[in-house]
Amino acid sequence: MTAAGTGDELNTLRIRAEQALQRDLPKDHVRGLLETLVERAVEGSPEACFANRHLAEMLLEDSPWRAALHLRRLLKSCPEDDAGHALMGLSQALQANYRMAVSSFRRAVAISPANPWYHHNLGHLLDVALSRPQDAVAHLQRAFRAQPSQEEVGASFAQCLGRLGRCAEGIEIVGALLQRHPRHAELLALKGWLERGAPAGARGPSVLAKAQSKRARPEPSADARATLRAHLAKLGRSPAHVDEAVAVWESYEASVPGEASLDGATLAAVDYLAARRSGQRVTQKHVAAEHGVTVNALATRHSKIRLRLMKR
Repeated sequence: MTAAGTGDELNTLRIRAEQALQRDLPKDHVRGLLETLVERAVEGSPEACFANRHLAEMLLEDSPWRAALHLRRLLKSCPEDDAGHALMGLSQALQANYRMAVSSFRRAVAISPANPWYHHNLGHLLDVALSRPQDAVAHLQRAFRAQPSQEEVGASFAQCLGRLGRCAEGIEIVGALLQRHPRHAELLALKGWLERGAPAGARGPSVLAKAQSKRARPEPSADARATLRAHLAKLGRSPAHVDEAVAVWESYEASVPGEASLDGATLAAVDYLAARRSGQRVTQKHVAAEHGVTVNALATRHSKIRLRLMKR
């Protein structure tokens, strides 16, 4: 076992890890710093909790069971960490341990009841994974009221309504989303399913199955770049900042071929990443307000993009 580090050593390690995360340095380098911090920090210390949380985020997609090991350490020391419970829910869902995933998201919701993303994930698991739409609908409705423009949230709510026989309400929600995303293949499929009366023998689109399903056709790269440049210029960003943001977007787009979509939350996350890479001292709250999205939406998309870029 590695000897425990001194306070100054641990503080230096944490600063190095934080800087590596902010600068999107290679994944192996970042993970090495975090693993060293876990080994040297006292179990339950702020440094250990920081390292376990970020290691779990990095491992979540490729090795959810290893991510769960770090999350157990985190939650043993910090049982009121709502983000830790939410990450545990995702790791269990990726391992098809749906009842355990539901329990984790229930804990996250209990700690942070205003978080729409926790309600969305909990409701979607109850509806799709456990076939309990009657228990899911209140959570999905709450998420939709907080995030009415997010297609994933609206689609989950509409699908649940269809399962409950409330197809007309679901069609209305999907119709509003299609006005903003008229070529969204999953929304079009969901609309057709609802118009057919949501037949029990067929299933609507599943967020849980996204990795295995064909995504909607993304915006052409040139159009996305033009949209990004125009939006950031309107916010008064410098040409150098805009170029950095375009570079972030292109790297992310290349990391998820056929999946990247430049919605409001993604625009905000790319803007925030460009600012941090340029050494600007900005907060997610400030950037989210400028883009008209919630802090949770920006933070969720920021984590997703950062994880993808680390794998490149």
